[in-house]
Amino acid sequence: MKKIEAAFGVELSPPYYDDSKWVSPFNWWPEIREQITEHKKVNIHDVTLRDGEQTARIAFTPDEKIFLARELDRLGVYSIEPGLAATAEDQEVIKTLSQMGLNAKIVPLVRVKEEDVKATLEAKADGMLLEFAINPYLLKHVYKISPESLIDAVVDFSKAGKEAGMYVEFMGWDVFRIPDENYIRNIFTQIVERAPVDRITVSDTFGMGHPLATYHFIKKLKAWTDTPVGFHIHNDYGLAAAGALMAVSAGADTVHSSINGLGERAGNVATEEIAFILQHLLGIDTGFDLSRLKGISDMVTEMSKAKPARNKPVVGNGLFEVESGIIVHALEGLKNTELTDKALFPFHPEVAGHSDYTVIAGRGTGTHAVKRFLTERGIEAGDDLTARITERIKNAGLMLINHSTRKYHQR
Repeated sequence: MKKIEAAFGVELSPPYYDDSKWVSPFNWWPEIREQITEHKKVNIHDVTLRDGEQTARIAFTPDEKIFLARELDRLGVYSIEPGLAATAEDQEVIKTLSQMGLNAKIVPLVRVKEEDVKATLEAKADGMLLEFAINPYLLKHVYKISPESLIDAVVDFSKAGKEAGMYVEFMGWDVFRIPDENYIRNIFTQIVERAPVDRITVSDTFGMGHPLATYHFIKKLKAWTDTPVGFHIHNDYGLAAAGALMAVSAGADTVHSSINGLGERAGNVATEEIAFILQHLLGIDTGFDLSRLKGISDMVTEMSKAKPARNKPVVGNGLFEVESGIIVHALEGLKNTELTDKALFPFHPEVAGHSDYTVIAGRGTGTHAVKRFLTERGIEAGDDLTARITERIKNAGLMLINHSTRKYHQR
């Protein structure tokens, strides 16, 4: 990394600054770091092909699942959830992926049902993710079983998985709406004491936990069970990334996520977001090649036909489009310095697989952008002409906006 000259006595240095990023040094304040669990690595368990497919109106063909699994493997995900082994087409996908020698583990979702466990064993997957709601109201009114019966079944099925040499994880969902802490503790501690599970995962199924509540709950869960903990969260309140980050900070070593945040209702925490937050922002290894994020996002977009917002974090198509005159002025000011113009962005475009940034002409255009446009075309213009051109561009941008608005009101 090249040395950057100090500005008014302020110096930049790693870990918050290097040749590809300039992020907040506040993240490395001692009082912050002492509250974050140190991890050699955090595993990303990608659920795009299962929970992502549960998004209404989305379905992947078996060939698409196999193709995307290869790309997820190249990205560096730790494990892949390809679907439900009890579903015939998914079982074939699981069998195929399990024989491909991928680095990523193939760990399908397995309902706490005998037919699901049997199908998973037959598919010879690397592991099974046993899942069931532990909310007492769902157990009573929907599934009509007792907590004790559920625990007994988890014990039996996890033993079957371990006898077959599988990795076994239990995920309890709809946990964050349960008001009785002792009830939650009893279920998870009994499962850990009686069942040979490798990890327990807790699901904030409706993404409603305050990040601080998530942090303290994961701390309690680890203290109760002394077992590796995973975290699964949905984005109904826009808290998925924050919740997952706090779960990791509290000691969770695995996060369930999906590309582009696909999933039930508001979706899961986005794979690209949580991996980028952990690895690029905080220096916590996920094993990802971050430069593949944009590419795999585009692939999932094409196959799912669910287009992310242009300003979608990490992978949005509009992240590196610049129109505002204020921003272009700053870019031009940094352009010929040691920092370079890309230092204005929190990360360089290519880090996540984007091409270079683009200056767009529009309503927000200022004279600095116009001078840039003219210079790129080898055209010289005085201040008066530059100002007139700027005004013409602004007016044209306003006309386009008004035309679009009129079309909207005519609908």
